[in-house]
Amino acid sequence: MSHIENKGINPLPLSVGEIYDHNTDNQFGTGYGHTELAIYPFPKIYHRATLKEQQLRDEELAAAKADNWYNYDLIPGAVVHGNVAADQVNNNRLWTLRGSKDNRQAFAKEDQFGRDDSDPGDSGVDIYESLFYYFDRNWELWASNTEALNNINRLLSVVTENLTDGGGPFFFRVNPLDPVLTLAPATKAKSVDTLDYYPPLPARYPKQPFDSEFRDDDVIGWTQVAHSSPFTRIKPFTKHQANFKVNNDIFRRTADFKNDDINQAMAEGRTFIVDYKEYHQFNIRPPAENSAGGRFYTPIALFAVPRKGGALKLIAIQSTQHTPANQTERAAWKESNQQDPERPLSDIMTPTDDYWSWQMAKSLFMSMYAMSSVVDHLSMHVYIAPIAISFYRNISTQHPLRALLEPHLMELITNNHAGIFSDSGTQDPNTYGRTDQGLLTGMMDKVSGWTGKTFLDAVVERSSFYHFVDQSTPLDRSGPNAFSAIADFPLYDDDNLFPIIKKWAGNYLAEYYRSDDDVRADHELQLFAAETANEGRVNGFPAAINSISELVDMAARVIYWMSVNHALEATLGCSKLAPISYWSDRVPRNDEVKSEEDWLNINPPINVGLGVFCVSRFFVDLPYDWYRSLGRFPDGHFMHDQRIYRHLKRFQQELFIADTQIQKKNLSRRWGYGMKRPATLTCSPWN
Repeated sequence: MSHIENKGINPLPLSVGEIYDHNTDNQFGTGYGHTELAIYPFPKIYHRATLKEQQLRDEELAAAKADNWYNYDLIPGAVVHGNVAADQVNNNRLWTLRGSKDNRQAFAKEDQFGRDDSDPGDSGVDIYESLFYYFDRNWELWASNTEALNNINRLLSVVTENLTDGGGPFFFRVNPLDPVLTLAPATKAKSVDTLDYYPPLPARYPKQPFDSEFRDDDVIGWTQVAHSSPFTRIKPFTKHQANFKVNNDIFRRTADFKNDDINQAMAEGRTFIVDYKEYHQFNIRPPAENSAGGRFYTPIALFAVPRKGGALKLIAIQSTQHTPANQTERAAWKESNQQDPERPLSDIMTPTDDYWSWQMAKSLFMSMYAMSSVVDHLSMHVYIAPIAISFYRNISTQHPLRALLEPHLMELITNNHAGIFSDSGTQDPNTYGRTDQGLLTGMMDKVSGWTGKTFLDAVVERSSFYHFVDQSTPLDRSGPNAFSAIADFPLYDDDNLFPIIKKWAGNYLAEYYRSDDDVRADHELQLFAAETANEGRVNGFPAAINSISELVDMAARVIYWMSVNHALEATLGCSKLAPISYWSDRVPRNDEVKSEEDWLNINPPINVGLGVFCVSRFFVDLPYDWYRSLGRFPDGHFMHDQRIYRHLKRFQQELFIADTQIQKKNLSRRWGYGMKRPATLTCSPWN
């Protein structure tokens, strides 16, 4: 996460969700700019409104239903917004200040963190800044690249074609990745230093705490419990798997377990597994024609906690879902190196195998880790998007939920459209549904072994995993649990936010609902719940809400999904640890001796690695702490009802305390973890 103001200049207006807004102060980026709308009306539930107010609400929602609808046909398996150009979508694409500047100065009390993120000088992303710093440090790579001038001509041709083919300057078929892929050398790194794409700007581009120790095996264990998305794949290993034949010989090769027993460790709850088997169906598909060797494999890894306790240790990695069934198959595979495309084979690798082969196995494992985290992030976008559609259709401007939840839906529909479903970054509804050309899906066949279609299919498939309650109820680690043997599990141990969010939602809603009867009589609320669950198909969302406690729970979980469950840690920036794709069709083997050059060659070419680093800023960049974060609301947002400010102040104070506690905890950890810090959780899926 970045933590100070970023005033760099972006060469091209390639933002997700802001390109078409002509009221922003600056259009060259994502996550900044703002707009202004009138103050909210004083909130009332429908049956407490006047007849005139009820009539206006009915008319407002009739128009909203005509303007916003569910589409089930564009993306099989996903429910998407059928009209991305709807007014409600456009009015909630940016940080929206309420009322006039004079009103805000006189009455607004939203800012408790000393931040002014309506300042047009504050920018969220400068995605190309790293390219120029990298060139400055590694100019000889360009000097030795005979294609440099041709690359510049190619880029100019792409831009010219874009401007003359169907849309003008705001219709970008050129992907944000293209300038980097074109201008940077498409050669393999010659040293680990040339895999470091971070510019020397530690405040804006802080490296992961483990960056200088990325070869340490313990880093791999740490990234499973300090996960880069809220949905870690690590599970207790309680039963041997037929396709992953680990035994005591393998278990005891790691120093901390030389006198241990794998079955006893399993019985004591000290063994854990990460198995990416859900991605096998996608990894065996033919790669993109221009992937130049990039692949994903479907690894399995074993981890364990020593008898004496301590950090989670990496025991073994198997690069695919299968090892040879017998010696005959093993001999045939190793002599010919030919793989069955549907059932690729691999060895089980351990830290005692050849050093560089082991480093290659870790890179292969972490490449799937990185892609899985991106899939998590975008599949969550797909899962929660129907909540916004239903909200726009059923919750009127005067409804109490409008001011409470609307900022948490900011840019969700727009970013889904531009990033995943569309062939451009525009608001043009005619581009909706070109499923393999989004700003993000369109990148995949350029930088990985997946095509855009494979990536989209994986995202939609993963979106069916989520449940509205199950994945918004953090694991309680205060008592015995499946991970009790792991002393520090930051993904869960740092997540104390749901009770704070629920308290805020309860205090807010108590100003408007007097009894459970008020909840049951609120037909706008009931239609919102029913549509979200049924037409929106949001798994686990309550189809009816019968009490104040159920209402508070629902509202708190919406906020949690849009902020805490939207988090993504910047592991992608450490490409030498977690590259996008394993750049070889030959997996590591335990009977070979490899070199550092072999390891460098399984990393992506420099232009791909640098391009991924630059574009990953869309996901994780913030200019500073508390920038449009959880707990932040635009100036003037609640000045229509001054009673709310006392609750808001308490909410923000509790978030600040929670954030301070995490920072204090990080001081005693070998490596810090920031993903569950309120200060760096965005308030909505705007990135």
